[in-house]
Amino acid sequence: MIYRLVIAVAVMTALFGAAAPALSTARADAASSVMERQLSELAAELASLVETDAATADGDAQRTVEIRFPARTYTNAGVDYLQFETRAGDGVASWQVGSRKQTERLVETPIRTTASVERLEEPGTHRLVFVLTRADGQRALTVHRFKSEAAAKGGYA
Repeated sequence: MIYRLVIAVAVMTALFGAAAPALSTARADAASSVMERQLSELAAELASLVETDAATADGDAQRTVEIRFPARTYTNAGVDYLQFETRAGDGVASWQVGSRKQTERLVETPIRTTASVERLEEPGTHRLVFVLTRADGQRALTVHRFKSEAAAKGGYA
């Protein structure tokens, strides 16, 4: 009887050991898929903003978007961070899930960040405002956190 128990425990341990890497990969794929889908939608919004709106010094042209970070669960690895930056004149988003860092080009316009959005790390929904501005003859998108209507009277949405 004790031999059966020992063999059952050994088999279960081997099965769990074999399944753990596959489960980890599936969890990371789920989180990356969520981010890729959201950032593709964001890229379309930003392309529309840049193509259809005029850049002004006051930043009248803007889009408010929500990006949701999946939390860590048994089926999802969660997102470690998201950051916006400029590479070779293009606005890009970089994020990390587990040990995988990914980058996606969003728009052919530089993206500047403010201190509140340099690196987003908290799970949950982030409301962001992308403002199209022109300074020194250059167009750029500046990203801010969304403020409540009461707080936005002098700032961004």
